[in-house]
Amino acid sequence: MKKLYAFLLAVTGITVQAQTLHPYLQAPTPTSIYVNWKTESNPESIVEYGSTPQQLGNSVTGTNQIFTDTGYPQNYYYHTVKLTGLTANTKYYYRIKTGNDVSEVKSFKTMPLPGQAATADGHLRFLVLGDNQMRNVPRFDTLVAQAKRKIAQKWGITADPADNIALTVMVGDQVDVGTLDHYENVHFKKNKELSGYLPIQTLVGNHETYGTLAMQAYYDHYILDEMSYQGITSGTENYYANQVGNTLFIAMDTEHTGIQQLSWLTQIVEAADNDPTVKWIISLGHRPYQAEQYVGDISPWIRNAAMPVLVTSDKHILHIGAHHHLYHRGQLKNTPTYQIISGGVAWDQYWGMAAEEDFDDVQKTISNWMYQIIDIDVINDTFDVESYSIGSVYNWKDNELMDEFHHYKGLAAPTTPTITNAFNGNDVELPLEISSSAYQTTSGQLLNSTEFMIGKTADFEIVEKDVYRDYENLYGSLNGQVDVSKDQNEGVDITKLTLGQNEIPNGQYFVKVRHRDRNLSWSAWSEAKTFNIINSTFANTQIQLDTIAYLPNTPITVSYTDGPGNQNDWLALYKKGQTPGSSSPSQLWAYVNGQTSGTYTFAGLTQPGMYFATFLENDGYTELAERKEFYVGPLLELSADSQVYASGSPVTISYVDGPQLTNDWIGIYRVGQTPGGPASTQWTYVSNASGSHTFNNLADGYYFAEYFLQDGYGSIGNRVYFQVGEQITQIGINKTIYNLNENIIATWTDAPGIVKDWLGIYHEGDDPNVDELVSFTYFEGITEGSTVIKDDKLPTAAGDYFIVMFTNDSYNEVSNRISFKVEDILGNEEFSSQNGVMVYPNPVKEGENTYIKSKYPIDQIDMFDMTGNLFYTSKNINDYNFSIINQSLPTGMYILKIHSNKVYTVKVIIE
Repeated sequence: MKKLYAFLLAVTGITVQAQTLHPYLQAPTPTSIYVNWKTESNPESIVEYGSTPQQLGNSVTGTNQIFTDTGYPQNYYYHTVKLTGLTANTKYYYRIKTGNDVSEVKSFKTMPLPGQAATADGHLRFLVLGDNQMRNVPRFDTLVAQAKRKIAQKWGITADPADNIALTVMVGDQVDVGTLDHYENVHFKKNKELSGYLPIQTLVGNHETYGTLAMQAYYDHYILDEMSYQGITSGTENYYANQVGNTLFIAMDTEHTGIQQLSWLTQIVEAADNDPTVKWIISLGHRPYQAEQYVGDISPWIRNAAMPVLVTSDKHILHIGAHHHLYHRGQLKNTPTYQIISGGVAWDQYWGMAAEEDFDDVQKTISNWMYQIIDIDVINDTFDVESYSIGSVYNWKDNELMDEFHHYKGLAAPTTPTITNAFNGNDVELPLEISSSAYQTTSGQLLNSTEFMIGKTADFEIVEKDVYRDYENLYGSLNGQVDVSKDQNEGVDITKLTLGQNEIPNGQYFVKVRHRDRNLSWSAWSEAKTFNIINSTFANTQIQLDTIAYLPNTPITVSYTDGPGNQNDWLALYKKGQTPGSSSPSQLWAYVNGQTSGTYTFAGLTQPGMYFATFLENDGYTELAERKEFYVGPLLELSADSQVYASGSPVTISYVDGPQLTNDWIGIYRVGQTPGGPASTQWTYVSNASGSHTFNNLADGYYFAEYFLQDGYGSIGNRVYFQVGEQITQIGINKTIYNLNENIIATWTDAPGIVKDWLGIYHEGDDPNVDELVSFTYFEGITEGSTVIKDDKLPTAAGDYFIVMFTNDSYNEVSNRISFKVEDILGNEEFSSQNGVMVYPNPVKEGENTYIKSKYPIDQIDMFDMTGNLFYTSKNINDYNFSIINQSLPTGMYILKIHSNKVYTVKVIIE
């Protein structure tokens, strides 16, 4: 929480009316909690608390800030009291006090210790609430009240919510705009039924970034800067991680993504994966992983950068998104990971209001106002989620259970299925039903999904069809009811796959199947079976050229696939504008002699111009495949006057040997874009055989220029790549000091996006254009993401190194350099007797560094000589790694006292 306003210490001579006080709990830990509230006057901030409602013998005075905004002329008093020294997993009663105004007595529970349960019966439970956002409509307060009622129904009508729910988890857009009015009347007011019992944690949504105060109001009201995990802090309130019992929450910021957040995420996931007290990881981000309404309005950063990092840990079980004001649930295809949209109550979102698409990785989308209760059995390693609906603007629902899902550790996977068809490689005709054996398991779990894979090769390197289905698929409106979803798989037996008439071409195929249960466990793949399709008239016959631009009299090779196999099927080359027929003879032609697939090479064409190749049926003029256009003539050459331009500089693209066709044009695209998809960044028509054009005001980034023919996207000549701005790409790594053979996790943003971009590791001081590299790693040209550098890509000796990104198989550096050290600590470290810290190298040479690693966060380090004199001290370290430069110390023996989870004593020798 940023303390950006002066504290008001005293007010005198002011008469105020009685104020109703509503506490707001946040930032809980096992030993502390924050209590906040808002008043219109009086800075007094007191919390009285104790172990029973009648014994509130402890009193803590906190601080007050006065905020100013439209409609609040210095009369928004925000009170903050931190209660400390509390006992873990303990219920406390409390009330808040400002002057003569006192709230009713409420209760809260502190968080359990890491790895432990919160309830007497061994459970840990959380309430998940989505978007709030709307000020004058009673939706979110209704959702909160209904959730409170459901909690009472499930665990006792007289029980406090805090007895069974540890925390309320919110996923952004808790206000519509960042104003004091919205924080008071949208967020605090509508949460008051539960906010005095259950602490709330939230994160940044897009609406928190709007308004007169924007993110400043977010920083002022929420206390998130103390959130950390194992001493790893984000250094910002925009994203954080915190552990509750055996569950780690990773709250990400989808509005301000970048390399720093991705590097932090990588460190968090790696630490959690090695932490035995963490059994489950739940990630959160406002913009979701996927969405079937308002298609594309998701977080590509979550999907393409964060999720690949999260699923490196098998502890990651659930990703929660919001932003879309409905509920959806799906599963990642190859990992046991659920992803949901929590079901906010903000602006209406129903079927038929936006672009929609049925995605395989979404099992159900329900246009209702919903919330979730997560129930973790700490003793039995089970994870259950129930999702309840209060309906929509069309239909009210009384806390109706609409979805439930789970994951239980230690259950057996389903039995490996078989393909029951007796194909034996025989000829078959379409339509064809392919059946797997019945679903079987010893776990008691029901069938959730099947996947049939049909390949052209036995190793499935070439896949013709990959059909992944869930037993249910709630998508689209049911009978025109825009808030009711239709089950598209109702009555469908997903253990069978039907290939329709002419659905795939003739030829030999291989098929295999696997089953997934509702615990998200896959069976092994079945053994593959083979069959041969005959008599299909599949209309996906295709032809392909070896290029789209040829010099005159250069051979032209045409490939064809999935033809009908008639003896007189034929290939032909025509001039653009011709229509195949007896009155319009082809330029060149050839029979394919009954072959369904193959290639034919024509000798070439003499006259420059635009042409097309086509595939025709049985001596007739019925075209079997989409035409392929190509160009014959001099090969155009494109060039730029520079490869790297300063920000804002003009970019001049020149060309020679242009074909001078009508409406030829040059387009500028961002690297990674496909012409014909997104619009070009800039473009211009060209008409001469040679010339140049200057493009102005291009934003910093990576681009290419390309020459296109006749208002289309047929391209001739070379692409020219160039860069505007310097060092656009930012890379990071998860550590600065590695043990020998320890994996390096590299992350990056804004890479050029070329498939042959690569990461290079060099010795510190080396020149990549001169010295031999240590290793190189391609990463498929992903513009934003991460990769693990391991095995033979790691340095093989201790020393100082750096890593940097290069583009397009060149030695052109496009990123910052990151330096790191590799240590060979085996044999030269000294451990304490408690085995909790490591100090190396030991002995150490005078002037060199001493490195300290700890299993637990280091609070303080003291160095003494052998007579007890204190030479050095460092406090508030809050990290697992530390180094001491010994340049000011004479040779001899010293004593290090390392304050961590306890005090470790280590002797260090300086030579």
